[in-house]
Amino acid sequence: MTVVAVTLLVLSLPFIAAKAYVALKPEPRPPSSFDNPIGPLDARMVPNGWAPYIEAASRESGVPAPVLAAQLEAESKWDPQARSSVGAQGLAQFMPETWETYGRGGDVYDPKDAIAAQGRFMKHLLEQSRNSGYDRHPYELALAGYNAGFGAVQKFKGIPPYPETEDYVVKIRDRTSHYAQRLATPSGGSSAGTSSGSAQALPVRREGS
Repeated sequence: MTVVAVTLLVLSLPFIAAKAYVALKPEPRPPSSFDNPIGPLDARMVPNGWAPYIEAASRESGVPAPVLAAQLEAESKWDPQARSSVGAQGLAQFMPETWETYGRGGDVYDPKDAIAAQGRFMKHLLEQSRNSGYDRHPYELALAGYNAGFGAVQKFKGIPPYPETEDYVVKIRDRTSHYAQRLATPSGGSSAGTSSGSAQALPVRREGS
C-alpha cells in the first residue's frame, strides 16, 4: 500500500466511524399522545362512585388514573358482571388464571377487588414495559400486554400486530382525555378537554359480553 493510500485511509476513518454510529443509533420512539401531560381523574366521568378505587389503583401501578378508567371502559363498558366468550370475568375482565395471581383472594365480580387487581397487574406490566427497551410508549406496551399477554409483546418486540390488540391500545389512548380533568395552560386556558356532563350509575348486566 502506498503512502498516499495509507494517508487517505487514515483520513477517512472518522467518516467511517461516524457512519457506523449513525447506523447503530436506535431509531427514536414514535410519538404518542401519552407523551402529553395527563390531568387528574375527573370523578364525574366515572360511574357508581368508583373513582377512589381507580385512584388507588393508579397509585399502586404508576399508571395515570384516566388511563385505567379508559381501560375499564374498553374491557367491560363498566359492567362488573361482564363475562367474555373466552372466559374473562368482571369489570377488569380477568382470566381465571391471571386472577389467581393478582386477585389476592378477592371477588372478581366486586368492583373494588377488580380495580385493585387491575392496578397490581398493570404495575407488573409497566415494569416489564419500561425494562424492555422496545420503541413504544410504556403505557402502550403495558396495555398491549394486558390484552394479548406480555409474551406476545416480547415476541414482536412491541405491540403485537393483532387487530384486536392494536384497536384496544388506540381506543384507550383516545379515550383517556375523556376521564381526565382539564389542565391549565400558560395562557390561562385549558387543555386535555373532557366531555361535558357526568357519568350516571350504570345498570348491571348479568349476561356476558
